Amino acid sequence: LMKMKGHNGKFPCRSCNIKGVRIIAKGNKNNTYYVPLSRDPPHTSHMATALPLRTHDQFLANAHHVETAPTPTEADTRAKECGIKGTPVLAALSSLEFPTSFPIDFMHLIWENVIKCLILLWTGKFSALKNENDQPYHLSKTVWEAIGEATAAAGSTIPSAFGCRVPNIAKSQSDFSAEAYSIWTLFLAPVLLQKFLKKSYYDHFVALYIQMQEDL
Repeated sequence: LMKMKGHNGKFPCRSCNIKGVRIIAKGNKNNTYYVPLSRDPPHTSHMATALPLRTHDQFLANAHHVETAPTPTEADTRAKECGIKGTPVLAALSSLEFPTSFPIDFMHLIWENVIKCLILLWTGKFSALKNENDQPYHLSKTVWEAIGEATAAAGSTIPSAFGCRVPNIAKSQSDFSAEAYSIWTLFLAPVLLQKFLKKSYYDHFVALYIQMQEDL
């Protein structure tokens, strides 16, 4: 609907102009763009409260710039540098403002993305960082297994009105739905993740949890 490159683009965010960066490491074949706020030079770091937000006029100007490219190749190059592929048909409606009229996809961005990535980091399974062992944010195998068992056991005392029964996250994460991730994150993780060896990583999760509660 918005004619944007999407989350795999160099400028993946619909709301701001933050530029993605790739992980440069020997043997790394991952070409995914990431958007960390804190970055090593020469990349520019950003404050979460002062992101370079997109505006309606800028959005449509970028779209026009792409559409008026002299060749398809140039159009693709221009689209890559702004994250917009052209003018959306909905731009004809004066009641809509880009991008603020389009809310974020919470299910895919948070439950099926951020939370899954955090779990991969905590368990040492994040693909681009698998060779970095013994990181301070890692949960030991025994701790993660205990968290999984507690997750599964909690289903016996959580009323069905709260949602589906959440399986053992250490053994059956592949069976997790967005609903299961949301229940685990909002109702179980704040208690279970207190087993972090370093409190700062637990505090980091709690800060995310509080923000999610406000957004929901």
